Amino acid sequence: MTEDTQTTKAPGGSFTRVLRSPGALRLVGSLFVLETGSAMTTVGLPLLVMQRYGLGLEVGFTLAARFLPNILLGALAGQIVDRNDPRRVAMFAALGSGLAALLFPFTTAMWQVQLLALAIGVGYMFGFPATMALRPQVIPEGSELEGNGLIVTAERVPKLLGPALAGPIAAAAGIGWLFCAEAATALAAAALLTRLPRTAKPAAPSGATETPRTGSGTARQGPVSAVGRWLAAWARSLAIGARDLVRMVRGDGRLSSLTVTAFTYMVALGLGRTFLAAYSLRDFASVPAMLGYLLAAMGLGGALGALAAAAFRRWNQGWVYILGNALEGLCWIALIATGEWYLALALLFAAGVFESIASVVYFAEVQKRLPADLQGRYYATLVPLSDVFLVAGTVLGGVLVARAGVSWSAVLVGLAMAVPVLVLVTRLVPERPTAAAEAEAEERAPEAGAEAPRTGGKTLEAVRAAEETPQTGEFRAAEKTPA
Repeated sequence: MTEDTQTTKAPGGSFTRVLRSPGALRLVGSLFVLETGSAMTTVGLPLLVMQRYGLGLEVGFTLAARFLPNILLGALAGQIVDRNDPRRVAMFAALGSGLAALLFPFTTAMWQVQLLALAIGVGYMFGFPATMALRPQVIPEGSELEGNGLIVTAERVPKLLGPALAGPIAAAAGIGWLFCAEAATALAAAALLTRLPRTAKPAAPSGATETPRTGSGTARQGPVSAVGRWLAAWARSLAIGARDLVRMVRGDGRLSSLTVTAFTYMVALGLGRTFLAAYSLRDFASVPAMLGYLLAAMGLGGALGALAAAAFRRWNQGWVYILGNALEGLCWIALIATGEWYLALALLFAAGVFESIASVVYFAEVQKRLPADLQGRYYATLVPLSDVFLVAGTVLGGVLVARAGVSWSAVLVGLAMAVPVLVLVTRLVPERPTAAAEAEAEERAPEAGAEAPRTGGKTLEAVRAAEETPQTGEFRAAEKTPA
């Protein structure tokens, strides 16, 4: 075992232990530079399309193209991540995305731009679950909150830093250099991952069977039939992914509730994006680029909130997650009560803080409650389903803002964030099942006397065995059963 994968088992964590882990620093650094380049392309791509082809539906289709791989094929990505070294998958995903970004300035037609945007989406489809699967390998045990806090920070800071760098670069050298910058950051991100050790390839389940091959006769069928079969296969894979996701999380009230509220939050996020655009135009039409300032305020709050999450280590993490979502929802609702730009920035800064704290708790709880060999598949299934909810929220947001108005849209955004976690409060904040046992053990402690040292090791093993999620064995057993 290398120093990158060594973990220290001790009660409570600290940023010092994470910062002393070379593997954790490389993973965090890789995510940081990769997200910084991606944020610059997020600014450059709409500008490139508008300069060449003007305004219209093409801009929306091009920006939406990167979500399609996750929605259509993301349910299959987990199998590739599970069967291969996630480090190599993340490296190739970063390099592929960087190469696609580098080709944007050389395109001569809209379909070429959309194809490259689709390629970047494919890179993200594989890169995100692969990097998430690397976390248990590099984050010291007991420092999950701190490690995931640094990871969320590495993802949030670029959302502020990337657009800030994109303006001067585009003004001084041209929009094309923004894509060169993403290619360079992708190369640096892949290089940082090269020194991470390879993970052991998990053995295939004994009852697993190969996917039946289609006969040669199917190739003679027409293209319409082929498309129909592909759509059926996609729907089946998405359904199987959703079923596997349910099997992975059921039996753990907090984990299943975290997963459900992740989906409802994506709906709220889609609503919020549409609302913010309308809100900035209605209330701050005299402030140029106010939407950018609002998003930057959220990015800054998100960066600080991710670092502050560790301060709530001793709190019940279910309550931290609930308060984070509920208070963020209140911040969005409060936007309609102010017409001052600085108050709006302050509210969205606070919303970013609460959102990041809740995100850190979410990632840390998944890491602690789900075995490492299932986390790649979990996120590979979660991400495409989340994108479906995000697209649904965005489409629904356009209808709501037009019909209900900006103010009511803000209320709906806040309710979509707060209500689900409040409804699931009894599952997110369960009573500790070992509380009675601990009290009974304390009462019997004087009777145990000198026998405590002899039984201490066994008791610790029993407690650890009891903490293992019951759904893990059930999921692995279900995998061996043909669907």
